[in-house]
Amino acid sequence: MADCKLFSVKSCNQIKLNMNLFALLRQHALIQPDTVALSSRHRLATYRKLWSRIERATARLQGEWDVRSGAALAYCGQAHPDAIVLYMALARCGARLVPLEHPALQSQIDAIARELDIKIVLHDDDHAPVGRMHGSAVFKPLSALIMTRCPYQPSAVVEDQARCSLVNIDSVSNGRIRHTGKSLDQITAHIPALSGPRHEIADSLFDQAVFAPIVLPTLIAGGTLIFR
Repeated sequence: MADCKLFSVKSCNQIKLNMNLFALLRQHALIQPDTVALSSRHRLATYRKLWSRIERATARLQGEWDVRSGAALAYCGQAHPDAIVLYMALARCGARLVPLEHPALQSQIDAIARELDIKIVLHDDDHAPVGRMHGSAVFKPLSALIMTRCPYQPSAVVEDQARCSLVNIDSVSNGRIRHTGKSLDQITAHIPALSGPRHEIADSLFDQAVFAPIVLPTLIAGGTLIFR
Protein backbone atom coordinates (compact mmCIF):
# COMPACT_ATOMS: atom_id res chain seq x y z
CA MET A 1 0.00 0.00 0.00
CA ALA A 2 1.32 3.45 -0.87
CA ASP A 3 2.68 5.73 1.83
CA CYS A 4 -0.29 7.62 3.27
CA LYS A 5 1.71 10.86 2.94
CA LEU A 6 0.85 10.64 -0.75
CA PHE A 7 -2.89 10.36 -0.13
CA SER A 8 -5.15 13.33 -0.56
CA VAL A 9 -7.67 14.05 2.18
CA LYS A 10 -10.39 13.06 -0.28
CA SER A 11 -8.84 9.63 -0.86
CA CYS A 12 -8.33 9.17 2.88
CA ASN A 13 -12.01 9.93 3.34
CA GLN A 14 -12.81 7.05 1.01
CA ILE A 15 -10.59 4.78 3.12
CA LYS A 16 -12.38 6.04 6.25
CA LEU A 17 -15.59 4.50 5.00
CA ASN A 18 -14.03 1.05 5.41
CA MET A 19 -11.63 1.65 8.29
CA ASN A 20 -12.16 3.43 11.58
CA LEU A 21 -9.93 6.23 12.82
CA PHE A 22 -8.12 4.00 15.30
CA ALA A 23 -7.24 1.54 12.55
CA LEU A 24 -6.02 4.41 10.38
CA LEU A 25 -3.74 5.66 13.15
CA ARG A 26 -2.36 2.15 13.63
CA GLN A 27 -1.79 1.99 9.88
CA HIS A 28 0.06 5.32 9.89
CA ALA A 29 2.21 4.04 12.77
CA LEU A 30 3.22 1.06 10.62
CA ILE A 31 3.51 2.68 7.19
CA GLN A 32 4.97 6.06 8.14
CA PRO A 33 6.19 5.58 11.72
CA ASP A 34 8.66 8.47 11.66
CA THR A 35 6.32 11.06 10.14
CA VAL A 36 5.61 13.79 12.69
CA ALA A 37 1.97 13.72 13.78
CA LEU A 38 2.09 16.39 16.51
CA SER A 39 4.59 19.23 16.77
CA SER A 40 4.87 21.78 19.59
CA ARG A 41 7.53 24.14 20.92
CA HIS A 42 8.74 21.53 23.39
CA ARG A 43 8.59 18.21 21.55
CA LEU A 44 7.55 16.18 18.54
CA ALA A 45 5.44 13.04 18.37
CA THR A 46 5.70 10.74 15.38
CA TYR A 47 2.79 8.53 14.38
CA ARG A 48 4.54 5.59 16.05
CA LYS A 49 4.83 7.55 19.31
CA LEU A 50 1.29 8.88 19.01
CA TRP A 51 -0.21 5.41 18.78
CA SER A 52 2.05 4.11 21.56
CA ARG A 53 0.84 6.92 23.82
CA ILE A 54 -2.79 6.20 22.95
CA GLU A 55 -2.32 2.55 23.93
CA ARG A 56 -0.55 3.52 27.17
CA ALA A 57 -3.27 6.04 28.00
CA THR A 58 -5.98 3.45 27.32
CA ALA A 59 -4.33 1.01 29.73
CA ARG A 60 -3.96 3.68 32.43
CA LEU A 61 -7.55 4.89 32.09
CA GLN A 62 -8.92 1.37 32.38
CA GLY A 63 -6.43 -0.23 34.75
CA GLU A 64 -5.25 2.48 37.15
CA TRP A 65 -8.03 5.04 36.99
CA ASP A 66 -10.96 2.63 36.58
CA VAL A 67 -12.58 4.62 33.76
CA ARG A 68 -15.49 2.62 32.35
CA SER A 69 -17.69 2.89 29.30
CA GLY A 70 -20.01 5.88 29.56
CA ALA A 71 -17.82 7.76 32.05
CA ALA A 72 -16.98 11.43 31.50
CA LEU A 73 -13.61 13.11 32.06
CA ALA A 74 -12.86 16.80 31.59
CA TYR A 75 -9.89 18.54 30.02
CA CYS A 76 -8.87 22.03 31.16
CA GLY A 77 -6.07 23.53 29.14
CA GLN A 78 -5.04 25.39 26.04
CA ALA A 79 -4.86 23.00 23.10
CA HIS A 80 -2.14 20.69 24.40
CA PRO A 81 -1.10 17.94 21.94
CA ASP A 82 -1.53 15.27 24.62
CA ALA A 83 -5.22 16.18 24.78
CA ILE A 84 -5.53 14.34 21.46
CA VAL A 85 -4.06 11.26 23.14
CA LEU A 86 -6.57 11.68 25.97
CA TYR A 87 -9.51 11.96 23.57
CA MET A 88 -8.51 8.94 21.48
CA ALA A 89 -7.90 6.78 24.55
CA LEU A 90 -11.24 7.76 26.09
CA ALA A 91 -13.03 7.01 22.82
CA ARG A 92 -11.40 3.55 22.77
CA CYS A 93 -12.70 2.98 26.31
CA GLY A 94 -16.22 4.05 25.33
CA ALA A 95 -15.89 7.06 27.62
CA ARG A 96 -16.48 10.76 26.91
CA LEU A 97 -14.29 13.85 26.95
CA VAL A 98 -15.67 17.19 28.15
CA PRO A 99 -13.29 19.88 26.84
CA LEU A 100 -13.13 23.02 28.99
CA GLU A 101 -10.59 25.10 27.11
CA HIS A 102 -12.28 28.47 27.56
CA PRO A 103 -11.83 30.36 30.87
CA ALA A 104 -15.59 31.02 31.12
CA LEU A 105 -16.24 27.27 31.19
CA GLN A 106 -13.38 26.58 33.58
CA SER A 107 -14.85 29.06 36.06
CA GLN A 108 -18.05 26.96 36.03
CA ILE A 109 -16.27 23.66 36.49
CA ASP A 110 -18.10 22.72 39.68
CA ALA A 111 -21.56 23.05 38.11
CA ILE A 112 -20.42 21.23 34.98
CA ALA A 113 -18.86 18.43 37.03
CA ARG A 114 -22.08 17.92 39.01
CA GLU A 115 -24.26 17.89 35.90
CA LEU A 116 -22.09 15.43 33.96
CA ASP A 117 -20.82 13.41 36.93
CA ILE A 118 -17.16 14.15 36.16
CA LYS A 119 -14.77 12.40 38.53
CA ILE A 120 -11.42 13.33 36.92
CA VAL A 121 -10.22 16.58 35.37
CA LEU A 122 -6.95 16.57 33.47
CA HIS A 123 -5.14 19.83 32.91
CA ASP A 124 -1.99 21.12 31.23
CA ASP A 125 0.89 20.86 33.68
CA ASP A 126 1.38 24.65 33.65
CA HIS A 127 -2.31 25.49 33.56
CA ALA A 128 -4.11 25.16 36.90
CA PRO A 129 -7.89 25.22 36.37
CA VAL A 130 -9.96 27.99 37.90
CA GLY A 131 -12.77 26.86 40.18
CA ARG A 132 -13.27 23.86 42.42
CA MET A 133 -14.54 20.34 42.07
CA HIS A 134 -17.36 18.69 43.97
CA GLY A 135 -17.22 15.54 46.06
CA SER A 136 -14.46 13.06 45.31
CA ALA A 137 -13.53 14.44 41.89
CA VAL A 138 -9.81 15.06 41.46
CA PHE A 139 -7.42 17.10 39.31
CA LYS A 140 -4.61 15.33 37.50
CA PRO A 141 -1.89 16.81 35.28
CA LEU A 142 -2.23 15.72 31.68
CA SER A 143 1.31 14.35 31.76
CA ALA A 144 0.20 11.77 34.35
CA LEU A 145 -1.67 9.98 31.56
CA ILE A 146 1.47 8.96 29.66
CA MET A 147 4.44 10.06 31.79
CA THR A 148 5.29 6.54 33.00
CA ARG A 149 4.65 3.09 31.62
CA CYS A 150 1.44 1.48 32.77
CA PRO A 151 1.66 -2.07 34.20
CA TYR A 152 -1.89 -2.85 33.06
CA GLN A 153 -3.01 -4.22 29.75
CA PRO A 154 -6.12 -2.73 28.10
CA SER A 155 -9.10 -5.03 28.52
CA ALA A 156 -12.19 -5.33 26.36
CA VAL A 157 -11.21 -2.46 24.07
CA VAL A 158 -14.07 -2.21 21.59
CA GLU A 159 -13.30 0.58 19.14
CA ASP A 160 -16.88 1.58 18.48
CA GLN A 161 -17.02 4.94 16.73
CA ALA A 162 -20.80 5.10 17.18
CA ARG A 163 -20.52 5.70 20.94
CA CYS A 164 -20.60 9.26 22.24
CA SER A 165 -17.01 10.40 22.78
CA LEU A 166 -17.10 14.21 22.87
CA VAL A 167 -19.37 16.46 24.95
CA ASN A 168 -19.47 20.16 24.11
CA ILE A 169 -20.87 22.64 26.62
CA ASP A 170 -23.21 24.95 24.75
CA SER A 171 -24.08 27.25 27.65
CA VAL A 172 -24.00 27.61 31.43
CA SER A 173 -26.64 29.79 33.05
CA ASN A 174 -27.79 29.84 36.69
CA GLY A 175 -26.24 26.44 37.27
CA ARG A 176 -28.05 24.91 34.28
CA ILE A 177 -25.83 23.25 31.73
CA ARG A 178 -26.76 22.86 28.10
CA HIS A 179 -24.57 20.35 26.34
CA THR A 180 -24.47 18.17 23.25
CA GLY A 181 -22.67 14.89 22.71
CA LYS A 182 -21.29 13.43 19.50
CA SER A 183 -19.68 10.19 18.42
CA LEU A 184 -16.66 9.91 16.15
CA ASP A 185 -18.99 8.74 13.40
CA GLN A 186 -21.01 11.95 13.74
CA ILE A 187 -17.94 14.17 14.02
CA THR A 188 -16.33 12.70 10.90
CA ALA A 189 -19.52 12.46 8.84
CA HIS A 190 -18.65 15.54 6.79
CA ILE A 191 -14.88 15.90 6.80
CA PRO A 192 -13.80 18.80 4.55
CA ALA A 193 -10.92 18.73 2.10
CA LEU A 194 -7.73 20.40 3.34
CA SER A 195 -4.85 21.82 1.34
CA GLY A 196 -1.36 20.80 2.41
CA PRO A 197 -0.13 18.25 4.96
CA ARG A 198 0.57 20.68 7.84
CA HIS A 199 -1.98 22.67 9.84
CA GLU A 200 -1.65 24.91 12.87
CA ILE A 201 -3.62 24.81 16.12
CA ALA A 202 -3.77 27.82 18.43
CA ASP A 203 -5.81 28.06 21.65
CA SER A 204 -8.79 25.72 21.29
CA LEU A 205 -8.24 22.20 20.04
CA PHE A 206 -11.84 21.01 20.45
CA ASP A 207 -13.74 23.98 19.05
CA GLN A 208 -16.30 22.95 16.47
CA ALA A 209 -14.47 25.10 13.92
CA VAL A 210 -11.17 23.33 14.63
CA PHE A 211 -11.55 19.70 15.74
CA ALA A 212 -13.72 18.29 12.95
CA PRO A 213 -12.61 20.60 10.10
CA ILE A 214 -8.85 20.59 10.83
CA VAL A 215 -7.62 18.18 13.52
CA LEU A 216 -9.28 14.94 12.42
CA PRO A 217 -8.80 15.41 8.65
CA THR A 218 -5.09 16.08 9.21
CA LEU A 219 -4.70 12.87 11.24
CA ILE A 220 -6.77 10.87 8.77
CA ALA A 221 -4.50 12.05 5.95
CA GLY A 222 -1.34 11.29 7.92
CA GLY A 223 -0.35 14.95 8.14
CA THR A 224 1.18 17.08 10.89
CA LEU A 225 -0.61 19.24 13.48
CA ILE A 226 1.51 22.17 14.66
CA PHE A 227 0.66 23.54 18.11
CA ARG A 228 1.53 27.21 18.69
